[in-house]
Amino acid sequence: MLGHELEKTMINPLFDRNKVNLVIQSALDGYSARHRAIVNNIANVDTPGYQRVEIRFEERLKSALKASSAEGIVSGDGVESSSLFETLKHLSPTARTDFSTPVRADGSNVSIDREMAELAKNGGRMNALTELLIRNYRDLKTAVLGR
Repeated sequence: MLGHELEKTMINPLFDRNKVNLVIQSALDGYSARHRAIVNNIANVDTPGYQRVEIRFEERLKSALKASSAEGIVSGDGVESSSLFETLKHLSPTARTDFSTPVRADGSNVSIDREMAELAKNGGRMNALTELLIRNYRDLKTAVLGR
């Protein structure tokens, strides 16, 4: 019995880490879509009438995590990760045209300063998540190889 308990406590962190990796990968998908939208906004900064595009995904990701956590508590072991996987598999970033900001004289609402700031902020978040994902996989490799 003690051996089984020990084995369970050693394996569960690996599976929990896989849940974290699923969330990180979904967030990276969202930030990647946002990166493309920002770059497209910058490319169209001088296009008359162009309206900037925003990508939103954080609230939907948070909702998916809350729903998955609540279901995991009710359903018990193992269901949480498969349910989370199914939820995240169908989660996609939402593109929204921004009509709410003040429009320039040429009809465009793109500010190069704003877009460059958003690009830097988004890039920093992507880098941080990528580093976390790399560390998680490195730790998993170490656990599997025993080194």
